[in-house]
Amino acid sequence: MAQKVQTILVSDLSGTELGEDGQTVKFGFLGVDYEIDLSQEEADDFANTIQKYVEAGRRVGGRRQTDAASSAKRAPSQTKAIKSWLDEQNIDYPKRGRLPQNLIDQWEQAHRS
Repeated sequence: MAQKVQTILVSDLSGTELGEDGQTVKFGFLGVDYEIDLSQEEADDFANTIQKYVEAGRRVGGRRQTDAASSAKRAPSQTKAIKSWLDEQNIDYPKRGRLPQNLIDQWEQAHRS
């Protein structure tokens, strides 16, 4: 007998089911590591809020991500959001394979506050 296990991601903020729009965000604060499940909109808001602290802070551990590592760790919903934004901006991009880093950088720049 075969079994199929399905995990449904639910926003830790709103309590709504996230479907493909969800992602788990990991972060640390005061020496404690956290994970939170967020929608793409909530994750973007989190990233925009914390960005000024990240830019002003000093890196104390972990590895810098290479382009390949960062794209491999990018949530499918984030890639979907980037492609959606590129379509809205009428920016051409490869429909298969990795997105070029310059396009990802454009999206990140457009979504910073």
